[in-house]
Amino acid sequence: MLHIAVRADASNTIGAGHFMRCLALIKCIKKAFGAENKTLKVTFICADINSYCTTKILEGEFSLIKVTNNYLNAPAWLKLDSQQTEQALSSLDKVHVLIVDSYRIQEPWYSDNIKSLCSKVLVIDDLANRKHYCHYLLDQTLDVKNERYRKLVPNTCQIMVGKSYMLLREEFLQWRNKALLKRNKTKSIKNILVSLGGSDPTAINLTIINAITIINKHLGAPLSVNLVVPKNSQSADTYKTLEKENSWLTVQFDTNDMARLMYYADIAIGASGSSAWERCCLGLPTLAIELADNQALVLDRLSSHGAIINLGKSATLTPQKIQQTLVALLNSNTQYLSLSKKAACCCDGKGSLRVLEKLNLSKVYLRPATLEDRDLLFNWQSQASVRKYSRTNHNISFDEHSHWYENTLRNTNRNLFIITEQWLGGTESPVGMLRLDLQGEQYEVSILICPSQQGRGLAKKALDAISIDFKRLPILATVHPENIPSQILFSKAGFKKISKDLFILK
Repeated sequence: MLHIAVRADASNTIGAGHFMRCLALIKCIKKAFGAENKTLKVTFICADINSYCTTKILEGEFSLIKVTNNYLNAPAWLKLDSQQTEQALSSLDKVHVLIVDSYRIQEPWYSDNIKSLCSKVLVIDDLANRKHYCHYLLDQTLDVKNERYRKLVPNTCQIMVGKSYMLLREEFLQWRNKALLKRNKTKSIKNILVSLGGSDPTAINLTIINAITIINKHLGAPLSVNLVVPKNSQSADTYKTLEKENSWLTVQFDTNDMARLMYYADIAIGASGSSAWERCCLGLPTLAIELADNQALVLDRLSSHGAIINLGKSATLTPQKIQQTLVALLNSNTQYLSLSKKAACCCDGKGSLRVLEKLNLSKVYLRPATLEDRDLLFNWQSQASVRKYSRTNHNISFDEHSHWYENTLRNTNRNLFIITEQWLGGTESPVGMLRLDLQGEQYEVSILICPSQQGRGLAKKALDAISIDFKRLPILATVHPENIPSQILFSKAGFKKISKDLFILK
């Protein structure tokens, strides 16, 4: 069993950003591990946790352990939290990875007991203002350099920083290409998404709505607004009243479908926490507000890239400022397209996959295929994304597949392997197929990765796992010229391109 523990908090005061970026990584691991695999255990350890995040824990079938949320000044609270986290960890089975994401936590919170109870520690931070004990340090702030943390973590710590490691949920990557095409075709702004995160700053939401109300009075067709607020908002009645009074306003209390809402929006007005990267991934032009001091750096970096319009601190925000900025954007399609393009360049949505690969929670090996693998391979090969670049790209019947498969197992010149992933904790799962066909004095390699596991670097690991006995002869790979990912794969694996569709490993 692979066991992951997360020490992070979420509340109306601190927001849900820390929790949600941890959850994005956990979901990525869960998908890679196999969504139905019951040998993955996740435990959240929280001092503060709101109802929305508690629901997310229950939906994921994860566990929750609460510790005292009495935040005394510095040392007293830090020691208490460390002790209670120790108790929580010691009550669990072996913890393979502890993820820590809290501005309150620093040395000496990482006690000897916590260190001994966890094989690996990943710290997520973006302040770089305190020391940590960890094997991995992640800061997803744009343009950050490793040197920022060198004196704050052990020498052996692997540091992951910048846009390559932004933690987003899978749905944003799934919507990305469709969203970027939509933005490129947008000629006028009609739909606005207003979402200021989990802290529910009512006064700011009302300021935004007031500004749009004034603008809509001068438009033939009013701008439609989707306002997303926390389910437990103390201003719920106020928002509902506004919705009744304004036909162009829709209020949503929490959402499980933020990627879709961002796709349908033409622009957003939002805070600059973790949701800033979600909007960038979908190329959504944004009027951004600084709700907390820790958002200032994100705002500054995105603004310097021309990826957002910075409205500044929430305390200085006025309806007039929103009106002026929004009207200017309504009247400039050139600025709109520029914002969208530059935002999309700041985040590609693959950060969680890259972090998962860096954590090195599994290894890949090749095992000889057996007759029992026939149905599994048929399911993989039947999917459209696999057939697209196959030599035989027609739909193959199960009978046809079975005949080919049984002949392959009998053919002494064919070596068929199942690519198998072995996780920390001992769980194994099949993730693909690799075949080596002996053709005279050389082999030809074919490789297939289960569609749900593509993008994780497994194909490269599988090629690296080919036995040296096979590598004594040249290995050829035929790759469709339009299959750019496979072209890149074989180049990274040491193959040399000798024609437009042929690679060789000597």
